[in-house]
Amino acid sequence: MKTASESPIGGELLSTSVKNFLLDRILRGYYKPGDRIVEFQLCKELGTSQSPVREAVRELASIGVVTIHSRRGARVRRPTTKELVDNNLVRSEIDALAAGLATPLLDEATLVALRETCEDMEHHQASDDYSQLTQADAHFHRLIVQASANQALLQTFDRLEPFARTFITLTIPTVNVKSVVAEHRLILEALEARDPSRAAMRARNHQLSVGELLNTHYDPGSE
Repeated sequence: MKTASESPIGGELLSTSVKNFLLDRILRGYYKPGDRIVEFQLCKELGTSQSPVREAVRELASIGVVTIHSRRGARVRRPTTKELVDNNLVRSEIDALAAGLATPLLDEATLVALRETCEDMEHHQASDDYSQLTQADAHFHRLIVQASANQALLQTFDRLEPFARTFITLTIPTVNVKSVVAEHRLILEALEARDPSRAAMRARNHQLSVGELLNTHYDPGSE
């Protein structure tokens, strides 16, 4: 059995760490839609008690990534196309509001981080590393939400973002996402120009583009 120091997630074993560990596995295809998440096996693997694992699974269930059945345990769920499109519609307004609020507050360190993240996304897109691409994408948008200095926005973003990212990874290998990735540069350009209206518009349009991608290419019945 692994000890805490040998755990793949490292450090103190908290439910948020276990949740992120499980999300990473789902994103990488270790757990696919329909697969069962066996809490007992995770406890052994991570060298922890059942409590943080159970709490992590419940948190994933609360955002729609897994389902919990009393007799069959937890399984990775596959949402409907409408659920994903609805999620992105709400995200489009969250991201637009965050971009507008963040524009006058951005410091140079955040702009540098956004530029570097754009470069990371372009690199991962070119190398077909979709898991890293979606993680960089999430980081880019979260930087903007954090810069908005609005805690309610950040809490809403953190609840919505993992749901879409988990299932976008099932879709993007089948389509050309170069234009969608390039939209981040347009958002960044508006932020650098200190134009809140343009930044909000571009952030909103980007999420609507992602929603259209999902509506057109996501297959809720594929394995």
